[in-house]
Amino acid sequence: MYYIKIARPLRLAAVLFLAAAAVLSLGRAALAAKNVILMVSDGAGFSTWMATDMYQGKLGKQVYDQPGWVRLGCTTFPLNKSSKPTGDDKQDRRIVYDPTKAWDATPRSNKPGNFAGYKYLKATATDSAASGTALATGRKTYNGAINWSNTDRPMRGLSIAEIAKTRGKSVGVVASVPWSHATPAALGGAHNRRRGNLAEIANEMLAADWLDVIMGAGNPDFDNDGALVPDGKRRDYRYVGGEETWKALKSGRGGWKLIESKEDFEALISGPTPPKVLGTAQVAATLQERRGSGRTIIAYTDVKGAAPPDAPFIPNVPTLATMTKAALNCLDDNPDGFFLMIEGGAVDWANHANRPRRMIEEQTDFVHAVEAVVAWISSHGGWDETLLILTADHDCGLIWGPESKTTAFAPIRDRGPGKMPGLLYHSSGHSNSLVPLMARGPGSRRFADLLKGQDERAAAVWRFSGRYVDNTDIFTVMKGEVIGIKYWGIDYPPNPMMPRGGGFRPKAPSSPGPEQRPGE
Repeated sequence: MYYIKIARPLRLAAVLFLAAAAVLSLGRAALAAKNVILMVSDGAGFSTWMATDMYQGKLGKQVYDQPGWVRLGCTTFPLNKSSKPTGDDKQDRRIVYDPTKAWDATPRSNKPGNFAGYKYLKATATDSAASGTALATGRKTYNGAINWSNTDRPMRGLSIAEIAKTRGKSVGVVASVPWSHATPAALGGAHNRRRGNLAEIANEMLAADWLDVIMGAGNPDFDNDGALVPDGKRRDYRYVGGEETWKALKSGRGGWKLIESKEDFEALISGPTPPKVLGTAQVAATLQERRGSGRTIIAYTDVKGAAPPDAPFIPNVPTLATMTKAALNCLDDNPDGFFLMIEGGAVDWANHANRPRRMIEEQTDFVHAVEAVVAWISSHGGWDETLLILTADHDCGLIWGPESKTTAFAPIRDRGPGKMPGLLYHSSGHSNSLVPLMARGPGSRRFADLLKGQDERAAAVWRFSGRYVDNTDIFTVMKGEVIGIKYWGIDYPPNPMMPRGGGFRPKAPSSPGPEQRPGE
């Protein structure tokens, strides 16, 4: 009897040991990604990506067109069309993406461009806050909500940023717009009833235990052209948490290393880094897109391929690629890895304004950041260690070709490298069109198990399979790679709150504190 009591536990231990060894022999990719990087080109539907590829002469030749990438479409619709909580979690089925309605070429009148499909897509769109929340938490909500439910509750502890920190990972967000804007706020784990409560959102991000790197625009001391705001002129402190918060940051208080100059960002690309970095570039609204505001008009003449005079680039502002390289160097010291969100936020601003040259300029900046990430992955463990996902939070501008006012969904026209593609805007707002999703690395194949449908028309026009997932599925894949898998009762990777030998040992996140008072 004594032998039996001992032998069974030993046999079980042997089985578990062999199982663990078998899983470990498959490599980290079979378990979980060390690093998860999500890159969001805000407002960039398929036409934005394709127009930029055409202008660069790289249609079908970008880094994300190479073998090994998963290529799908993605739906972006919100829970409902409300701009405030309505008290339930019931999906409004009328706004769920429907390919039949999306591609309906039926004219609604004799007015050019008045097609049923265009109307449907414009009437059922998400905003960046609801879409950012879906990406961050896997849950749909109303437009304007930052990780806030339609039942009027904060989704505390549910964002990918917060989850990553509980697994011992470092966490960062980077944007080409103010860092307290909707997408970096949502993916950075903030919680607010209204995206417009910028100062509240900024202060929560600064106080968050889970954020290690924050980078973006929104500097109150500089204007849209990167020039110092003169003494006595009003400064906009909302993006950085208010005047008092900004003064504290400038004086070195608050636990963050504040950097502002282009040289400061460039210095962080290599070498030792501070534990918590707040990069607020020397510019107001966007890194470059708003430059020349009030002086240079870049208007609809762009669609004809003309090259109107443009304001020169702001010299004292880093590119998104520079910010990205700096953020990667700040986060990669952690042996447990990191979660990083990088947003090309000003693509959306250009499409809202129907400025195609600025749109291509901003998307090109985003693509350069993608190239920087791919290069970093290649020199830091390769695709076995890092999951990279590229997507958009929604389409903006409903861009189609030059004949699209008379022929519904006429494709944009490639005019060769360095020449503006033939295109027309049909909206100054968002649309419910499918957006691209490209992924590579551990977990990327999981999207095949989460398909929501297949859009044959999209496949023909945008040159992919037509299969699509939902933006909530992106969270599902990211979370799976952040927390690891459970295999025969063994949790991989080990819980970072448990003691381990040597190296980096993260502290347990503190309580998020009392719930933030809802906005107006």
